Amino acid sequence: GPSSIRPLNAFPHATMNMQQMMGKDAALTKKDQKELESMMNDMMFKEMQDMYINLVDRCFNKCVNNFRSRKMLSTEKDCISNCVAKSIAHNKRVQMRFAEQNQMMMGGQGGMPGAPGST
Repeated sequence: GPSSIRPLNAFPHATMNMQQMMGKDAALTKKDQKELESMMNDMMFKEMQDMYINLVDRCFNKCVNNFRSRKMLSTEKDCISNCVAKSIAHNKRVQMRFAEQNQMMMGGQGGMPGAPGST
């Protein structure tokens, strides 16, 4: 339910230091940095919202196919629980792999490839 939705700062691997993203030599004013952070937070929120909507659609369409009763069947409830659990596990695994790749990129070069200050 809504109480299980975590705030964006609960995904530390999804956020990146502005200096890392822009390169060591990049100079952003405090105002520009705040605007960029706000834009990135908005993008992350939209991405999480889209992911949640997709999850609901996918699991509902996969699991609920009997509309003869007002209540869900126990098999439908079980199917939805499994679908959601598998989707969340998959998303966590993808996020971990993304974080590992990001660390490898940042660790070996000091910045993103092609970014100012990167080697």
